[in-house]
Amino acid sequence: MHAARQVLRSSVLAVTRPGAPRAPPRNSAQVPRVRSRTVAMAAPGDEQTAALEAHLKGMADSGEPTLFDKIVSGDIPADVIHEDALCMAFRDIAPQAKTHFLVIPKIRAGLTQLSKANEDHKQLLGHLLYTAQAVAKQEKLDKGFRVVVNDGVEGCQSVYHLHLHVVGGQQLSWPPGC
Repeated sequence: MHAARQVLRSSVLAVTRPGAPRAPPRNSAQVPRVRSRTVAMAAPGDEQTAALEAHLKGMADSGEPTLFDKIVSGDIPADVIHEDALCMAFRDIAPQAKTHFLVIPKIRAGLTQLSKANEDHKQLLGHLLYTAQAVAKQEKLDKGFRVVVNDGVEGCQSVYHLHLHVVGGQQLSWPPGC
């Protein structure tokens, strides 16, 4: 994590550092130089870099529609395996196990991270966990499964819309991600 953070930090600083010396135009007839900006993008499956990018872009508090809001609205397609009035479950596009699906609240209601939950969210949080186990049964994860909630940049959260990862269908290792 620290290596990815350092690489991204130095890349971002090199690109966005104010006051960096620029070469002046050689003559007045020369077209002014257009400043280009290199944007670091996480490779598929690189959750640490994706989480850091989301953090640096201020996605946690942006209020902008998230990828998951767009799935709920139908603007982005998903392989939905459960939907009710409060939540939706769909298959992860980059599965980390034989079975990997997400459970999300249909309305964020300020619940961008688990650490931002308050008393008003208790019923919804319980419903999300209940739905996770119900869909796990539907998916025949009878031998076991794991529920993961990534929270914040160091928890590898890259989408700031609370979501539960449910993984299973194979023997999982311990400790996860340490």
